[in-house]
Amino acid sequence: MKKYLLIASLLVCIGMQAEDCLYPELDGKKGEEIRTALYNKIKDHTVLTYSGVWAKSSGVDDRKDGTNNIWDMYSNCTFSKWDNCDNSNYDTDVLCECYNREHSLPKSWWGGSTDEPMYTDLHHVIPTDNASNSQRSAWPLGEVSSVEWTNGSAKLGYGTFGNSGNNMTFEPADEYKGDFARIYFYMATCYKDKNLAAGGKGYKVFSNGTANFTTTALNLYLNWHREDPVSQKEIDRNNGVAKKQGNRNPFVDDPELVEYIWGNKKTTVYTCSGGQSAVEGVNEDSRAPRVMKVIENGHLFLILPDGTRYTATGVRVE
Repeated sequence: MKKYLLIASLLVCIGMQAEDCLYPELDGKKGEEIRTALYNKIKDHTVLTYSGVWAKSSGVDDRKDGTNNIWDMYSNCTFSKWDNCDNSNYDTDVLCECYNREHSLPKSWWGGSTDEPMYTDLHHVIPTDNASNSQRSAWPLGEVSSVEWTNGSAKLGYGTFGNSGNNMTFEPADEYKGDFARIYFYMATCYKDKNLAAGGKGYKVFSNGTANFTTTALNLYLNWHREDPVSQKEIDRNNGVAKKQGNRNPFVDDPELVEYIWGNKKTTVYTCSGGQSAVEGVNEDSRAPRVMKVIENGHLFLILPDGTRYTATGVRVE
């Protein structure tokens, strides 16, 4: 709470007004109304070609470290953007040979059609090690208590979605759990009119015939979202994908929207000038001087004197 009071006071110091709200169309709405408004905003995006979602083509997964290396959220492998799996015969038992295009929400879950816009939606199509991707298969993302396989980063085994038989769970590294949660919140919003439990293990994550989360999956992904805040990597990727297909992941832009739709604020009305009411009771001397307000790619960030960055909702950007 202290963090949010601080950020609220900073907003007053720099004169933040209602027009700084990232999603003004949400003003006065709550819960499912917010999800529907976001759906209407982001659903009509450019549908990319499948060749266009290779990391070497999209550029959205570049590490931005002066190399041609890319992010892989399934493994500790180091791949150049040119190390993609082509038509050669790669061994799915060998780690770090090449990367491929992974649907983090498996296509079998919506029935496997390649004609659906989800098939090439860059917000959830990511580069991953070929062998690790093979192990993940189309198992749901969760937490593993009994490990059957690991690459030193991700794990496959039994846990969240079952402890025996045909009930495997794939667990990513802690540093990416929030990323995947926010990807899934995006998918459940952008494709709220779709059946994301049409096949495979989709029914473990989404209620039958809908894009609504099961209770088990929702509680898990809310925890991941809260425990692993938005990183600069996610912000950079969101900006990159927006340039390619014309829509954004609103849960990277404003992580608090997750709480307003599915979490502890779903009965609270969203207000664009939001957190300013929290300023009541904040002492004048707690307000930090020389705070800079920076707009980057249409999004507001607050930079404190020590260089730390926050979103408009008070989430620190690492």
